Amino acid sequence: MLSAQVYHFALLIVMKNRKVAACDGCLMSDPQGDMCMVHTPLVAWIANYPEQLLIGCITSKCSLISLATSTQFGDSLPSPPQICGHTLNAITRVCTISDPCDIPAFYKTCQALHLNGMIEPYWGDWGVACPSYFLTPDGLHQWHNFYFNHPLHWVINIMGGEELDHHLSALQPCVGVHHWANSVSTLKQCTGQEHQDLEKLLPAMIFGTVPDHVACTIHTLTEFIFQAQNLFHCDETLHSLSEALHEFHHYKNSILSAGGRRGKNDPLNHFEIPKLELAQHVTRSTHAMGTPYQWSSDITEHCHIIHVKWPHRMSNHKDFHGQCCCFLDQQEK
Repeated sequence: MLSAQVYHFALLIVMKNRKVAACDGCLMSDPQGDMCMVHTPLVAWIANYPEQLLIGCITSKCSLISLATSTQFGDSLPSPPQICGHTLNAITRVCTISDPCDIPAFYKTCQALHLNGMIEPYWGDWGVACPSYFLTPDGLHQWHNFYFNHPLHWVINIMGGEELDHHLSALQPCVGVHHWANSVSTLKQCTGQEHQDLEKLLPAMIFGTVPDHVACTIHTLTEFIFQAQNLFHCDETLHSLSEALHEFHHYKNSILSAGGRRGKNDPLNHFEIPKLELAQHVTRSTHAMGTPYQWSSDITEHCHIIHVKWPHRMSNHKDFHGQCCCFLDQQEK
């Protein structure tokens, strides 16, 4: 709770002038030198799922952009959007019930209303900003990382990791596509491009070794992810995207029947997956904000690699922050 307070308080300071400009405007020159009155509304905020929860001021037990709770994450129909007024009213109610200075009691009340304890969100007075709109789908984490963490493991649990590794390693190497010569079933993480290459291969690799309905489930989920990545969307593509998701929900119980969903110790009999619930709102977000893939965090994650990981490898691992700053200064010059 205290970390959320620090995060939002810092952004309140950093974004103060943006809020003023959003309301009153700010004179700025365009590339031709002409003066323009510029307004800066909060349109989109690119972040991964944990940071989106932090921004939305809610806990992981409910959806960050709808009124769904954890027990509804696997439902086939989307829940109503969680507008900013609902969150702000809940915060006001919590402050009325408990004293924010009494941290244990206040935090307990916040948890009961699925809030993370934030009192003054930085977006609360930023025009008409609403988390259910400006927290746009993040393709890298909500689709590709989700596919690696869930559908891939469903397949491994059903057909066996060694069998899947054998199927993938037997493929002819192809230029431009990652060749899985080694084990994929024991991987802990991989790059975004490797995620996408695996999505191209997995549906074909499992046919004949898993029940037909399981194969249909994986195929329709893969179809949804590929449709969502379109650079241009129209009514037809959005309809195809929605139909793919509907088909997934139609066949998804086959995953449970085959034992694909497993926890640390026992099988799971539900689909309470937050990123699966977020998929229900891709069409609505596309209508409001445009093509979802423009808001993916691929660029920022790539910057983390070239601006942090590469310099770290070239350093002597001593006083890294200072060395990294000097490296970036030299790169800019």
